[in-house]
Amino acid sequence: MVLLGWHLLVVAAYIVVLSQQSHERVDHDESPWVEMVIFGLTVGAPLLLVPLITGLILLWLFPSFPSRSGRIGWPVIRGTLAAAPLFLMLVWVIPAVPH
Repeated sequence: MVLLGWHLLVVAAYIVVLSQQSHERVDHDESPWVEMVIFGLTVGAPLLLVPLITGLILLWLFPSFPSRSGRIGWPVIRGTLAAAPLFLMLVWVIPAVPH
C-alpha cells in the first residue's frame, strides 16, 4: 500500500502542476498545458510502470518482519524503500518536463 501511495502521490503532484499551466497557445506551438498532457500520457505513464514493477520486485525481496505499534513500522519503511526506483526516476525525468 505504501508503494502504491507513493506512485499516486507522484501522479497527483503532476496533476497539480498541470492545473497551473496556461491554455494559451504561443505562436503556432501547442499550449503548455497540451504539451504536458501529451508528455504525461506518452512518456510519463509508460515510464511509471518501470519503477512500479521494480518496486514490486524489491518489495518481494525485502524480508517481512512483524510490525510494532507506536512507531513507524517496518511495512512503511519497506514500502518506502521499494519506492526508491520511483524517486530516482523523478530525479532523472523532472528536468525533461516541459515548462
